[in-house]
Amino acid sequence: MKKQSLPFIERNKLWIIVSLIFIFLLIASYYFISLYQDVINSKTEQFDEVRNLALDNTSLDVIHSIERFHGDQLYYVVDGETNDNQASIVYMYQSEEEWEYDIYNKESLYGEDILLSEWRERCTSCELLGSTIGLDSGYPVLEIKYLDTSDSLVYEHVLLEDKTHYRLTLKPSFE
Repeated sequence: MKKQSLPFIERNKLWIIVSLIFIFLLIASYYFISLYQDVINSKTEQFDEVRNLALDNTSLDVIHSIERFHGDQLYYVVDGETNDNQASIVYMYQSEEEWEYDIYNKESLYGEDILLSEWRERCTSCELLGSTIGLDSGYPVLEIKYLDTSDSLVYEHVLLEDKTHYRLTLKPSFE
């Protein structure tokens, strides 16, 4: 004997399945959005501590910006001015439990805009992905990320003191 059911019961099953899928998508969306926000907040959560440490332990009087740079370790790059209005860059990093500070006078270093314009002259058909000031092997550098003509990802480090540069080229693994 064939089981018979009313038509409105079949529609209820469909609505229950659609509702469960919708609820699952809402929960998954909430999870991924909160995870994304946590990751973004974790990048800047120490900026207040770094700002206070830089003002208390260095000759900086005004801080214009704070960025993170991942070289051989995590550096906080603090751009600011000293008490006598001298533009400076402070590289802060945590060594064991203590904070270390490397201070450089910006007047003795080449500016980011000059180095990027010279890079554009060297690499006219490259696509710039971004640039960051950092510290590599104890030297202040400008890290330029770009795609070259063969679509390889290139990290070029330009020393801020004398404009010498070196490259790390990464070939896509799917070729």
